[in-house]
Amino acid sequence: MDQLQKPRGTKDILPAEQAAWSFFRSTAERVLNGLSFGKINTPLFEDKRIFERGAGESSDIIEKQLYLIKANKNEENDELALRPEGTAGAARAYIENGMSSQPQPVRLYYFGTMYRYERPQAGRYREHNQLGVEIFGDDSAESDYLAIMSALEILKKLGFSDFNVAVNSIGCPECRPKYLKKLKDYYADKLSKVCPDCKRRYDINPLRMLDCKNEECQKFKTQAPQMVDSLCTECREHFQDTLQYLDDFGIKFDLDNTLVRGLDYYTRTVFEISAGNDKERHSTLCGGGRYDNLVSILGGPKTPAVGWGMGADRVVDLLKDNSLKIPKPRGVEVVILEIGDAAKKVCRQLFNSLDKEDINVFYIPSKLSLRSQMKSASKLGADFALIVGQQEALTGSVIVRDLRSSTQEDLSISSAIDMIKEKYSATSE
Repeated sequence: MDQLQKPRGTKDILPAEQAAWSFFRSTAERVLNGLSFGKINTPLFEDKRIFERGAGESSDIIEKQLYLIKANKNEENDELALRPEGTAGAARAYIENGMSSQPQPVRLYYFGTMYRYERPQAGRYREHNQLGVEIFGDDSAESDYLAIMSALEILKKLGFSDFNVAVNSIGCPECRPKYLKKLKDYYADKLSKVCPDCKRRYDINPLRMLDCKNEECQKFKTQAPQMVDSLCTECREHFQDTLQYLDDFGIKFDLDNTLVRGLDYYTRTVFEISAGNDKERHSTLCGGGRYDNLVSILGGPKTPAVGWGMGADRVVDLLKDNSLKIPKPRGVEVVILEIGDAAKKVCRQLFNSLDKEDINVFYIPSKLSLRSQMKSASKLGADFALIVGQQEALTGSVIVRDLRSSTQEDLSISSAIDMIKEKYSATSE
């Protein structure tokens, strides 16, 4: 019989890796909660139209990457898709749950799995994890700054110190058409030299030609017309305000006129954050921007918004590759060893007292010898073993063995409990 394997483009996150994942999630939640973001969970699958309307039919997500779900014949909606990104679902939730009536802006964040049917690469999986942030209801440059700053704060708290922040403005529906005409004029005599995707995008969405990763197309990008030269007054002022905020708060950035992002819903500010001095953005950790028309496109009220998505798999891989300090998760701290039935009552007393103090106690009544139980305690990685035999049960005492130093002492039950509590209260402080 053939050995069954995980689907292509997926991975198992094993116990040894969980500390890095837990560190990433807890750090992100601590930073975002401290910046007044609220956590939201949305379904893993949605009506596929929310992705088509928002991302655009010419985007890679729709053309190549959407995982469709075949629904039951009795289902009213048989056009479902696994979510390829989180922004469209968050916007749908904002509309459906009446968040526009709440005090604005509404700041949300989420963490979850996304699905894109694409060829797996290093750091890019068909099932991947993403941290996302969305700010609805504020059209000021303050929210653009907050979005970029929040991502950087998370990365800094994780231990990273070197970033490349690339920013650009792709304008709005008022000024972008003029730029697109300039772009098409520039590429008109180069169509025979670009890739098939760019030839198709020339008519459907020429802006996406600047996002092409094909080597042959890269050389044309640097000489292409710059969007900043075609911005309307409002977009220019908004972009200048955003850059001023970044400058005022000491966030170094590069103006990248070829940065457009890959989804149609973006307007005005777009940005990407890469690890190290990566000017070419080969290791992009986070990308996002402003999308002032998405909520209205999905049927909601006109609502300005800005947000980003961070590739959690890539961040965690870098955490491990760079040997950054990852806090060790709390495992078993105290193990209780019971020798004989007479010790059962005392062992339960010890367990209940320590468990109430949020100390990780491992206690399972056993009929094995003390030697065998001590071997098991060592395998669990506990700090202390509390040993209670028949003699200890009669005298109301406990043998407290420090498994790290291999020393031990006899204490009364209350003294043993107080000593362990003191050890871990000191550690937590």
